[in-house]
Amino acid sequence: MKKIDNVTIGSDPEMFIINESTGKVVSSVGMIPGYKGDPWLDEEWTKEGMIGYGLETDNILAEFNIPPVTKKEDFIKAHEYMKDYIRGFVKKINPEYGILCAASMLVDEDQLQSDQAKEFGCSEDFCAYTEDVNPKPEGTATNLRSAGQHIHLGYNDPDIPSSLLMIKYLDQYLGLPSVVVDQDSRRRSLYGKAGCFRLCPYGLEYRVLSAAMYSNPVRTGVVWDCIERAIRAYNNEAELISPDLIQEAINTSNVEMAKELIEKHNLLTY
Repeated sequence: MKKIDNVTIGSDPEMFIINESTGKVVSSVGMIPGYKGDPWLDEEWTKEGMIGYGLETDNILAEFNIPPVTKKEDFIKAHEYMKDYIRGFVKKINPEYGILCAASMLVDEDQLQSDQAKEFGCSEDFCAYTEDVNPKPEGTATNLRSAGQHIHLGYNDPDIPSSLLMIKYLDQYLGLPSVVVDQDSRRRSLYGKAGCFRLCPYGLEYRVLSAAMYSNPVRTGVVWDCIERAIRAYNNEAELISPDLIQEAINTSNVEMAKELIEKHNLLTY
């Protein structure tokens, strides 16, 4: 089996913009600059040491990019920097606005009138267990919106078999424990089921985690720790739990089942 080495880890997390006075979600469309595939860059992000940051909208969400990094402290710092940046950005528009790093929210109809608000999924994602395309949600059928923390893992000479296997290790060492922390049971009706991924030229994008997993620096740091443990397990050819059990626990947000599997297999907990 090919080893995964010279790893870089990045992320393109999503978040809700909310009115802090009412607690209601406010659409980012027309407020946040940039679009999928064409992120907006602050002048600072064009300078040395800041390349890789970006800001855009996705559906009604605000989404940001961070540079790929090799150190835990840089991963945490990048997430906190962009959270602070976007919070300040929206407060300049309206002092009552803020950010919310949550898995899902129900959104009032008046915030879902744009074409973009009805569009889910700019491109297909896939299931590592079936290797099929995941069904795309229908944006006009629900007022539920979800936010993810998509992890980008780069490694030397990536290939499809290695990336597919790595996704399964990430499910076991990261996706499964995340069920215990992020007990939202609504998001996976739209996105984030077990094994959800995209292939990238540099490696893979892991799409199982919700935005709740970077809601504070401690959680962001544990996400990093779990990724590192998954990589070690992959490289050491550690045993994988039954894929049926992993998928059931993650896809149904079964907290008790996740806890039992974590304890039985001595997995890292949050």
